[in-house]
Amino acid sequence: MSDIQTLIETLKANEEIARKLFDIEVSILSSAHSDDLFEKLIKLIKSSFDIPFAWLTLVRDNPIPNLGEKFSNSYWLQHHLHSLDSSELEALQTLDSKPMLSNSMDELSHLIPSHYFGEVRSLAVIPLILEKKLVGAIMLGDSDSERYHPELGTFHLEQLSVKASLCLSNVISRERLEYLATRDPLTGLLNRREMEIHLQQELERCERYQASMSLLFIDCDRFKQINDQYGHDYGDAVLVHVAEGLNHLVRANDRVFRFAGDEFVVALANQNRYDARHVRQRIESYLATNPLLMNRKLVPISVTCGISAPSPEQAASVKDLLRDADHDLLRQKRQRDDHSDSAFQGVGE
Repeated sequence: MSDIQTLIETLKANEEIARKLFDIEVSILSSAHSDDLFEKLIKLIKSSFDIPFAWLTLVRDNPIPNLGEKFSNSYWLQHHLHSLDSSELEALQTLDSKPMLSNSMDELSHLIPSHYFGEVRSLAVIPLILEKKLVGAIMLGDSDSERYHPELGTFHLEQLSVKASLCLSNVISRERLEYLATRDPLTGLLNRREMEIHLQQELERCERYQASMSLLFIDCDRFKQINDQYGHDYGDAVLVHVAEGLNHLVRANDRVFRFAGDEFVVALANQNRYDARHVRQRIESYLATNPLLMNRKLVPISVTCGISAPSPEQAASVKDLLRDADHDLLRQKRQRDDHSDSAFQGVGE
């Protein structure tokens, strides 16, 4: 083949690569959320360039809002995400927005997910940059040790790095605005407006499919005393501690909301009143045995939980749900106070 023919073939190949990169960029630009962007990006790269192994490596303390929750809802994304501590990214810190090619897998084995061990023999590491900081990389692997030889050029991979980083930056900006609009700034829980939307959807689902649901209305006991005795910083820390405990105790398809002040709401999908009682017991027991430790002080925490659980055939509104749960909460408090008074009187007799 002559030099001119070789040049023409090279230009054609570069044009084809550029077209594929453009198609990928157009597709991920339509992504509204980071999980959608990552899934599209990895799938398109694999299919467009016939790459057998592709995944995403991210720093665990990355600035992407609510990423863990998004990935937990997608098995595919979980399978294609590899998380590392900042200290484990030393091999990537030298990238400085430049892709890295390597066929020395011993040096980069910690960057390869366990399910790909022994199969990846060459690797392309394409950095993802957010706010001038390395937050992770797109990882492309092949069983051919020569595919990503370190002496090969990286021009097209640099383009992919820039395009993916810019698209991710745009998506993160939108997600941050959405997060601020839907979340309580102190606890990170969904706010009251989101609660009303979710509960209305749950009620409609229950009516349509004759399904069950229940709701817990949760109040922190003696919260004013905590603020008065320890200070408002401790009060805020108690609310965060309770929020984290609730998130830890409920299932993935349940929802936890901050209602107002020291009040929380938990929506339990497909669970009746009997199920809700067990959840209530678990929550009250967990928080009673896990006090807040702050500045070497243990702050005891207890909560009271009211339950509302409409029957599938019952036409209920969000207002009805909250009112019934609040009434049950007050009833629980009265019963506990009456029991305490009786016990105290018994000691004095």
